[in-house]
Amino acid sequence: MKKKQSKNQNHRFNGLFYLLFMLASFGFTTRSLAQSTVVSGTITDNTGVALPGASVIVKANQTIGVQSDFDGNYTIEVPGPETTLVFRYLGFVTKEVFVGNQTVINVNLEEDAQSLEEVILVGYGTQRQTEVTAAISSVDVAEIQKIPTADVGTSLQGQVAGLNVSTATGAPGADPVIRVRGLGTIGNNNPLFVIDGIPGELSYLNPADIENISILRDASAATIYGSRASNGVIIVTTKRGKTGEPRVTVNSYLSTQSVKNNVDVANRDQHNQIKLEAYSNVGETPAPYLTGNQQFSDSNWVEAYLQNAFEQKHDVGISGGTEKMKYSFSGGYFENSGTVINTGFDRLSTRFNMDFQLLNDRLKIAPGISYTRENTKGIFEPIGSGNASFSPFLDIYSQLPHKAIYDPNSTNGFATPAAGLGSGNPIGTTELEDRKNQDDYMQFNVAATLQIIEGLSYQFQYGTNIENTHFSDFIPTYNFGPQAVNENPFLTETRSRTTSWTLNNTLNYNKSFGMHDIDVLLGISREKSEFRSVGGSNNELASDQLLALSAGIGDESSYGFNSTNSLQSYFGRLSYDFDNKYYVQTSVRRDGSSRFGKTNKYGTFYSVSLGWAVHNEDFFSSDLISMLKPRFSYGTLGNQLIPEHLFLSRIASGGQQLNYPFGEGASQPIVVGAISTSLPTPDIRWEETATTNIGLDIGFLQNRIKGSFDYFISKTSDMLVSVPIPASSGITTFPLTNGGNLENKGWEFSTTYSSENNKDFSYDITANISGSRNKVTKLGVANESFTDGFIEFNNFPTTRTEVGGEIGRFYLFKADGIFQNQAEIDAHAIQPNAAPGDLRFLDTSGDGTLDDDDKQFLGSGLPDFEYGITLTGRYKNFDASMFFQGTQGNEIYNGVKMWLYRTDRQNMSPDLLNAWTPQNTGSSIPRNAFGDPNNNIRPSSYFLEDGSYFRLKNIQIGYTMPESVINKLTISKMRLYLTANNVFTVTDYSGFDPGLGNGGTFTKGVDRGFYPLSKSFILGINLSL
Repeated sequence: MKKKQSKNQNHRFNGLFYLLFMLASFGFTTRSLAQSTVVSGTITDNTGVALPGASVIVKANQTIGVQSDFDGNYTIEVPGPETTLVFRYLGFVTKEVFVGNQTVINVNLEEDAQSLEEVILVGYGTQRQTEVTAAISSVDVAEIQKIPTADVGTSLQGQVAGLNVSTATGAPGADPVIRVRGLGTIGNNNPLFVIDGIPGELSYLNPADIENISILRDASAATIYGSRASNGVIIVTTKRGKTGEPRVTVNSYLSTQSVKNNVDVANRDQHNQIKLEAYSNVGETPAPYLTGNQQFSDSNWVEAYLQNAFEQKHDVGISGGTEKMKYSFSGGYFENSGTVINTGFDRLSTRFNMDFQLLNDRLKIAPGISYTRENTKGIFEPIGSGNASFSPFLDIYSQLPHKAIYDPNSTNGFATPAAGLGSGNPIGTTELEDRKNQDDYMQFNVAATLQIIEGLSYQFQYGTNIENTHFSDFIPTYNFGPQAVNENPFLTETRSRTTSWTLNNTLNYNKSFGMHDIDVLLGISREKSEFRSVGGSNNELASDQLLALSAGIGDESSYGFNSTNSLQSYFGRLSYDFDNKYYVQTSVRRDGSSRFGKTNKYGTFYSVSLGWAVHNEDFFSSDLISMLKPRFSYGTLGNQLIPEHLFLSRIASGGQQLNYPFGEGASQPIVVGAISTSLPTPDIRWEETATTNIGLDIGFLQNRIKGSFDYFISKTSDMLVSVPIPASSGITTFPLTNGGNLENKGWEFSTTYSSENNKDFSYDITANISGSRNKVTKLGVANESFTDGFIEFNNFPTTRTEVGGEIGRFYLFKADGIFQNQAEIDAHAIQPNAAPGDLRFLDTSGDGTLDDDDKQFLGSGLPDFEYGITLTGRYKNFDASMFFQGTQGNEIYNGVKMWLYRTDRQNMSPDLLNAWTPQNTGSSIPRNAFGDPNNNIRPSSYFLEDGSYFRLKNIQIGYTMPESVINKLTISKMRLYLTANNVFTVTDYSGFDPGLGNGGTFTKGVDRGFYPLSKSFILGINLSL
């Protein structure tokens, strides 16, 4: 029997968890108390390389066993000389040795060619790599765990072709934006995360707990998850115990972080020069602070806003057990103090997994529990659509350098601006505000697998996730000028709870009949999620020292929200191969979702995939090509990631405009009215995506060189889009309708090269590259388009989505140089407020008027392709790795530059010192003109820059202590390493970082001044006890 599916899943075990943990802390001894013999030795492969973690078990009593240490050494007590020992190691042929009178038994294990085939995770099971007919990638977990990070998503960046991991913000604790094969809809593009068989949150997972990761990229692979998998699936399993004595691992690192600020702002003298010139160019009187004799400060607000940060991470793991019971416990702590003042993040995580073998190994029960607490402090930046003016960095950039930051004589230690310098002290408000969020996340799960007869098994699986959040924001009293006064302490608090559970029941039949292999999976799944939140605020607390809503004496407000959704599913999969040459797999799933009305509640999704192992054909013989496998797949998926109960109308009550007197006379009671705020859409139905994938897997030189190529076409129909309706209707929420279609095409290529095994030296090279392009083919809203990417209080949209183009392309005026004289202005004739030194914009419509009809599509925030390259090497006890990552062909709209090129801001960029003047006509920077009469800062190509970059993301050097040192320390392994992150970036982009600001579907590439990425230096240690 060739196919064995393993399904490691968890569940809640409240009281039993603590009992089992106490047992685990004492260890699981496997030594017999009867008359015994001590046997020791070393386990190696056929080249003499030690095999750590190999199992040594007494054949007649499998409760007696140990594991080899890091150097392959083992010691075991056996019942007597008549004992037979069984030596096992994954990927090697099992060997049995009769003890007799031997006390030293050294064993060489031979590689098992069939077992060496890589096993990868698929939906509800596993498959060997040779059997895979879909686009599935397996991640090298050992390599990504070498990257010091607290976030699983960040460690995946650049590791897998077709998996895009971008950074929306560098704030500590912020989640990266993860996309599989680009954008497949204008709605929610988040992939499904499945952790130990249960849908969950990747952001709460400690990277140190991971055992395996697979990325299901095409519909054929993901159909088994149905409507939740339209954006791809990321499957994760966590570490479980192995047979042997308790093994303790300790991994720890310390890090310093800093930010190299490459967004300059003018100092006091530079500011004065620029501002005086700007006033003079428009004939206006300068502000008094520029011409008076008063001495002002020369503050560096950006420097005061940033700080060096400290980061630390510590993980401890304990695992072991017998053939009948295994356990794995882990605990981790992470902290980052933030490179921006009054920000930070910390996480405490624990996980406990167990495995029991019962009924002569016919029944396996695998419970598990995990708990994570995360605390986030400080600013929370808006990502995606919305008002960019809330970015705290834009406020910092524009502060007058003349304003003092600190005042030791003030009540709170921060300065109030001098007369004539306006209001506000954002350093003070940032430090005084107490803004924080606490998340508690628990996952309980259990899986019970019963072997009914040979080849037929039943699995029951249950899991629940509980997430509690507590957000609070306290603003004390302060006075930083007339327009920056908070007279009364303010407090707002929100608490929410999300509870979800999943119940799976599956039957799996796996059998071989001669040259025929068949694997059948049938299942039923039920999921339910409930969300509830309550909150309140008070605009006047009795004191700055009383941080409780009950201490409020001002106006109070309260609010609440709850929602429930459920999913009922039936699914099946048939896998068949003939003679290890021809592979066929079909899947089907039928989902019923509470998010839709009765007529469209259910959707059916299906797939088929084919593979041909040409290299196994009798006619194929090659010393060069060791693997050749073309693949084809087609499948459909749905998308039900929409708000609940859209098929119902919503009613809102309260509000001044809804209250009215009831009855006759002057003094009648006020009655609270109600209105409909949304229209029902009872016919709303599933988005559906059909994907065709063509792939090729190829290997050379006994698979020392391997490559994989995929080309795909995805077509999404019935895409959900908003329908604008007149405001006079009283409807405040635009209804959704199935009015859009989208096509997404792309390609992916990955390759690896592994050097020949050598005891002293080896190296590996891994590279991947991928690209995708989407096109909206239908958009059923007014004018078949809409804009987004707003800058400056929503006045300046920068992106537009319309039929025939990509989602969120830049839609801007085309800047065409600078007017050098009045004659050029007169000849252009469409910019009446222009003067020499102003930007010239093209009249692309040719109607003699400069308006929105003259905007053009000028690029996209999506790259033509992105790539990752990993180099690893080992020489004796030293190891080293380098990871490069980058993008090519994407544009960035530099909103920060636009913000700082306005001379009516409080402060500006020092670039404006080189602005156009009659004596500096060669400058590419338009003239300084207070009020910007020509509107030079309108959204145009002038602020659009090439966002391509090449980055050395990570470099690491490690050293493993030799055996002579280890033996003296009574430990089995110790490795020290040095790491540098974000070492350098090659780019033409002039902003903070070309990788930032990629959070929104419609706003990719719009830089609004986000929390910067930091450069870090790390010292770490890996210990095995």
